[in-house]
Amino acid sequence: MTQKELLESLLSEIKHIKTHMPNGKLKQMQEDMQDMKEDISDLKYTLLNPENGVIVNSNKNTEYRLELQENEKEFRDRMAEIQAIKKWKDGVNKALWIIFGSLVAIIIRMFLMHSDKL
Repeated sequence: MTQKELLESLLSEIKHIKTHMPNGKLKQMQEDMQDMKEDISDLKYTLLNPENGVIVNSNKNTEYRLELQENEKEFRDRMAEIQAIKKWKDGVNKALWIIFGSLVAIIIRMFLMHSDKL
């Protein structure tokens, strides 16, 4: 089939649809098509909105995730430092308890020795 024949057959089909389909159904189809067009426009706006569209938010999320991955080594190093500081603090706490306990024992011993002399 040539293009002319295709166009003529298409035109005859359109005429057939126009003559045999009630006008109300054509209008209903046209309204439905308009509603679909509006819905598609809303979806397009939701997806492509440059301020808070789905694609923009997805890109922001990806950037944030990549930034976290880049900083992961630094985060792990700092956590290791914090753990080392906690261990050091625990050791200092134990040493202070020993020192204070010894100091209290020495003071009590001194009082007892002083009370014996009286």
